[in-house]
Amino acid sequence: MASLDPLETLRMDTTCSICLEYLMDPVTIGCGHSFCRVCIHRCWEPGTHDFLCPVCRKLCAQHVVVPSRQLASVVEIAKQLHSPKRKVLDEPLCPQHHEMLHFFCKEDQEAMCLVCAVSHGDRAHSVGPLDDAIVEYKSKLQDCQLHLDVKLQEVNKRISTEERRPQELRELVKSRRQRIICDFEELRSLLEEEKEAQLRRLKAEEAEILEKLKDGMALLSEQRLSLSKLITDMGEKCLESGTEMLKDVQIIMQRYETSETIELPSVSLELKRTMEFFPRQFFTLTKLLKKYSGDMTLDPETAHPNLMLSENLKSVHFINICQVLPDTPRRFTIYPCVLGSAAYISGRHYWEVDVGNKTQWALGVCYESVSRKAEIDTKPETGYWRVRLWNGKYAATTTPFTLLHLRVKPKRVGVFLDYEAGKVSFYNVTDHSHIYTFSVEFAEPVCPLFYPGIRFGHVNAAPLVICQPLDWD
Repeated sequence: MASLDPLETLRMDTTCSICLEYLMDPVTIGCGHSFCRVCIHRCWEPGTHDFLCPVCRKLCAQHVVVPSRQLASVVEIAKQLHSPKRKVLDEPLCPQHHEMLHFFCKEDQEAMCLVCAVSHGDRAHSVGPLDDAIVEYKSKLQDCQLHLDVKLQEVNKRISTEERRPQELRELVKSRRQRIICDFEELRSLLEEEKEAQLRRLKAEEAEILEKLKDGMALLSEQRLSLSKLITDMGEKCLESGTEMLKDVQIIMQRYETSETIELPSVSLELKRTMEFFPRQFFTLTKLLKKYSGDMTLDPETAHPNLMLSENLKSVHFINICQVLPDTPRRFTIYPCVLGSAAYISGRHYWEVDVGNKTQWALGVCYESVSRKAEIDTKPETGYWRVRLWNGKYAATTTPFTLLHLRVKPKRVGVFLDYEAGKVSFYNVTDHSHIYTFSVEFAEPVCPLFYPGIRFGHVNAAPLVICQPLDWD
């Protein structure tokens, strides 16, 4: 604790240890300590057996008190020296005791005089020198200010980045618009209406994203103003002297803690795929079907030993006898399926498969690198994107499975792969309806996949047959 000045020492020596006020009619007891006459007699009430000193706890003679006129004179002098009229005008005083504020209570968050400090000490409060508290809290405010400076720089940097994003969006939109125009130019006479619809949706999407970017910028600007105001308030508070600096410091600290939870907004510039579903009217165009459909065949080197392929490699069915075939690295030995002969790394591709009245089947694509020997869960996480029929229920093999409620049982299923767009779409050719579309960012070559299902006697004995695409009249 910092050393006290002589006036404070005098104040302590002329204060009654019982009432904590200036000594009134001071008397001295046997141990040498002095108290107000009324206070000591109140401590030694009638019937008391042990007359102990309230300070040192020594045993004293009963009712033996010695008046001290000299001490009474010293008390009067001390009162005059500590009179509020003699205090420096710019120094605040204790409103209760009119004493200098030299201490600070951390629990009550207030400055106090010596008398208050003694009483708070009895309540187990943490009381220390006022100067030390001022240094401590000023240091905390300065640390907070430095941290907020860094936060403000981060917000300014983000604002600079966000200011460039509308232009980036315009470049992305420009690139996407050119691609759309090129895609539709080949069939301009028949698809002009569809092209205009796609461009209108793209324009609306651009406006929506720009509005989100505008809102994000407004929020960032608001956060910048808030942080700047908080930093300014902290700077002004640090410049204040003494106890004035401690006023409202907790409120400022709460504002600082709240600022720590600021989350900087971010708006994705990712545009929706304009060809999310292969439009139904495209299937009316024989020219387009011929463009996207090729002479697909099955790859016998990938076929499971329980699968029988036709001579033209266009159909496959399950047999209960396991054939003796070379166990090459490309052959499936656990999952009874077969892949198409082509592996696609770009472009758009379409094929149709006759599923007839089969009770089990699965169609789709998979990565060329999928494991052929291990028993795995054939889902997108392992490189499979399929639609299947199992136990009378249609499902897309997502995680978890997505049940599909089809109005008409498909006898023929169309599969459309758009590698660059990251789409695998399935269509019910029987009623010209869309079944399901997977969205994925392909990272490697993909192959068509065919699973004819398990045969139980004559049940599910029919093959899967790759067919020439039909015109959707």
